[in-house]
Amino acid sequence: MNVLSVQNVSIQFGGLKAVQDVSLEVAASELIGLIGPNGAGKTTLFNIITGVYKQTSGKVLMNGLSTEDLTPFEVTNKCKGARTFQNIRLFKDLSVLDNVMVSSHGQIRYNFLSILLRTKTYVENEAQIEKRALDLLKLFELDKKANELAKNLPYGDQRKLEIVRALATNPKILFLDEPAAGMNDEETAKLLQLVRKVRDDFKIGILVIEHDMKFMMGLCERIYVLDHGQLIARGSPDEIKKNPEVIKAYLGEEEAA
Repeated sequence: MNVLSVQNVSIQFGGLKAVQDVSLEVAASELIGLIGPNGAGKTTLFNIITGVYKQTSGKVLMNGLSTEDLTPFEVTNKCKGARTFQNIRLFKDLSVLDNVMVSSHGQIRYNFLSILLRTKTYVENEAQIEKRALDLLKLFELDKKANELAKNLPYGDQRKLEIVRALATNPKILFLDEPAAGMNDEETAKLLQLVRKVRDDFKIGILVIEHDMKFMMGLCERIYVLDHGQLIARGSPDEIKKNPEVIKAYLGEEEAA
């Protein structure tokens, strides 16, 4: 079963066709890559899929539900899709733990009156959310930093916290936008293993944008390639590495020849 089906999606900003007639699919528990040169339309496509932008034409189905006219909040809660961003968007003045707990709002089973009265339902629900948040942080080796402010974490840990926060929403598909950006080789290698573990442990589909080709070739089962808003190739990592259109897009006419 596909957790994501992008069907002939296009978007136009004035005279600029940023994404043109793109189709792709992600099955349950699949690890899929989306690559392309700078300006190829990768993040724009992510923004369409997750409800930030509204496509000019085409359709997006996530877990069998159309995302048309849904807000990003509704895509997360109704369609079970969660994402990270190129630019880190943590609540920097909240603790690491609070960043994760805030993202668990979909699991809240109490109302405002319950908060004021500190009812049994409120106390039990908060305890469950806190325990799950700590379990997720432990998976990413961030549990010992749970009480630190997010802004005080090293860059690589902030990247990991964004993934933890996305997982706290209980997604069925996870969108990672350049998760290895700014990481050194050792951190990137650990992240690769961690993303695989997330897929295996949580049984979710994952779609990744990343410029680190070694990371992508080692991580993904299938890869889609965008160039100037158009899909120019799809296939296994080995097929993509040998594809002349992909080589041309990255190296240009003269180098590819």
